[in-house]
Amino acid sequence: MSESQVFLPRRTSGLVLHSLVMLVVLGGVVFLFYQVFQHAGGVGLVLYLTGALVLLAALPFLAYRGYALLHASYALERDGLRIRWGLRALNIPLSEVEWVRPAEDLQIPLKMPAFSMPGAVLGESVHPDLGSVEFIASAASNLVIVATMDQVVILSPEEKDEFIRKFNRTIEMGTLSPIPPFSSKPAIFLRSVFSDKLARVTIPVGFGLWFVLLVVVSIAIPARAMLSLGYDTVAAPLEPVPSSRMLILPVLGILLYAASLIGGAYLFRKKDTQSVSQLMWLGGVVAQVLLFIAALVFIF
Repeated sequence: MSESQVFLPRRTSGLVLHSLVMLVVLGGVVFLFYQVFQHAGGVGLVLYLTGALVLLAALPFLAYRGYALLHASYALERDGLRIRWGLRALNIPLSEVEWVRPAEDLQIPLKMPAFSMPGAVLGESVHPDLGSVEFIASAASNLVIVATMDQVVILSPEEKDEFIRKFNRTIEMGTLSPIPPFSSKPAIFLRSVFSDKLARVTIPVGFGLWFVLLVVVSIAIPARAMLSLGYDTVAAPLEPVPSSRMLILPVLGILLYAASLIGGAYLFRKKDTQSVSQLMWLGGVVAQVLLFIAALVFIF
């Protein structure tokens, strides 16, 4: 057997579904923001804006799941198994593996974790015979159970039979130098982000400043029907437009905040780029300050 054999989960259906859902959500965001700019104030504006922000918040979650699926792998080595799925990383030493078998061998079917969908069958559930199990899979079919001394993991390699055959062959051969056990979860990564002093300040402050900007703009819109949003090349005020156009400021603010937050978190994974991530989070705060100043200039 080669030094390392990489098995991939089923990807096509999951990637297609995630892409379609993201397009639908993005379309909903555009529609709701369009409706926001058609309202001069009142309850309708708040409802449309809230709905748009909720859908907008779902986009990074969907994008992460698609990215994680695209880069997911099960690497079977002579001394153990390395599982990679986005921010979830798990190394299982060969010496800790007790057995490997297909999920259809169970008399009681496995219960899928909550919020499962093709391409992202992730999370934990409880089985009467196996106890707590963790799914790191892309489909409800083609499941393989890997039982160790202290945990049970459910995988979904596309070449299921070949994966089981080679894994069991590796167990029979044994190992004298198993890989070190390792486990990393997204929650652990988030805790590491907020352990950074600058992140603990800039992330909440950036959101707080954006919320203040949203409140100020929401109050200013009903107070003035028309206003000028800038100056032309000769420093003369532009033609007045409906005051609801000021909503472009909080919309732009939340987009910049999300970009700085996600980009900073992505770069924070590696130590040599953590300083860049701190600059991005700081830039998210500066952007909100500049937009707030712009709002005050337009209003007064």
